[in-house]
Amino acid sequence: MKINKTLCTIVFAIVCSLNGAAQNENELIEDGTIQIDTSKKFAWDMSFTLKTMNVFRGLIPSKAPVFSTQAGVKYGDFIIGAYGGSSFNGGYTETDLILLYYRPKFNVRFDWYYNFTEGITNIPSASGFFDFNPEVTRGLLDFMFNVKLTKHLDFNSSTLLFGRDRPSLPEDDANNIQLRRGEQRYSQYANLQYTWKFNKSKIQTHVGYSFSWQDFNGPSFYGNKPGFTDLGVSFYKVILDTKTISIPFKASFIVNTVSNNVYLVGSILLLELSKI
Repeated sequence: MKINKTLCTIVFAIVCSLNGAAQNENELIEDGTIQIDTSKKFAWDMSFTLKTMNVFRGLIPSKAPVFSTQAGVKYGDFIIGAYGGSSFNGGYTETDLILLYYRPKFNVRFDWYYNFTEGITNIPSASGFFDFNPEVTRGLLDFMFNVKLTKHLDFNSSTLLFGRDRPSLPEDDANNIQLRRGEQRYSQYANLQYTWKFNKSKIQTHVGYSFSWQDFNGPSFYGNKPGFTDLGVSFYKVILDTKTISIPFKASFIVNTVSNNVYLVGSILLLELSKI
């Protein structure tokens, strides 16, 4: 049927785009450096990172340089974490809360993203971090899971379950009002990740596809139509590594085929207190 045909096409296209295997770093924070050590029942870590810009699944939360702080506590198979980011020009500010259940072959995760940046939604004023009214909130609830398909190949899925993943109403757009929202789109993002590791370096590729469960052919949070919104290759290099401090550099080349944009992003971890 139509739904099954669409999903099969997505999976087939992603699989055909890869020709090898990847080593997943099991990172607590996406695009971060906090590691999970399954040999410890209790562990913690925090880090400080500088990025030339912020690109999230093919979207740009900030075109200006960004500094971010990440922290996490692990107890047993559960991890509670937080992310905070802000741009140098003050235009972008974000705080996220993270809850993760980790197993060696898979993990399940919920994130509550809250972006304070002005102009990102059709609601002009931020109503607060814990405002869960979907008609006005700037928050997004993201349900994610990761499955290790082989020793080197991972499948990652993200579904936006609640929050501002709602379009403004067409009648409001026509009258330039834009103070109401339509139905939840349940935007889906899925990718396969493939990595080569050598010495203290790593090359990682990923293919990301997005669509809306509410309308398979319509717009989603990631674009005005379904498509490959996040095709990328990243190069990691550890430039300083001691028993107490590790400073890696990452350069990423990202293509969004839906918006026809290309990004080159550099990031450097300035402080890592421990490796959990």
